[in-house]
Amino acid sequence: MVLPKYKARTALATEIAMVNRQRFNEAVAEGFYPCAPATVRGSTRLFDVNDIVTLRIYGRLLDEGMVPRAAGATACGLRTLLAQYPEAERVVHVTTSMGSPVWMPSDQFDKNAEMMSGMDIVSVREWFLKFTRARVIHELEQEAYTVGPRDDDE
Repeated sequence: MVLPKYKARTALATEIAMVNRQRFNEAVAEGFYPCAPATVRGSTRLFDVNDIVTLRIYGRLLDEGMVPRAAGATACGLRTLLAQYPEAERVVHVTTSMGSPVWMPSDQFDKNAEMMSGMDIVSVREWFLKFTRARVIHELEQEAYTVGPRDDDE
């Protein structure tokens, strides 16, 4: 699947990702979400599909009770992986006994492994991105097909 070239401004990206826009902006300002798309003063951030997928995972981590600094670091690790594997449908987040997290495509991870880089594996969490990405694309397409300014009551 070739990813569509859609871009969304911050307001739409946070809406699709189900992340509070104000809290997101605060996390970026505090340096807790360093993988936010770059911007210059006076212009808005533009998020691509995988930026929004990553933002959705960030929101899920926050919903689970993870603090913004840790959620941002974890999500940004995913964003780094998606830069290398933009169409990855399933990924794993592996934590070793030294606390070093590793993201990788699921098909590159040996599910029976007990060690990674000479360290004990403490936890493995698998993320199914296929459906999250499909939902993001659907929401972007719906927005692209909607014409005219938003109503005042939205």
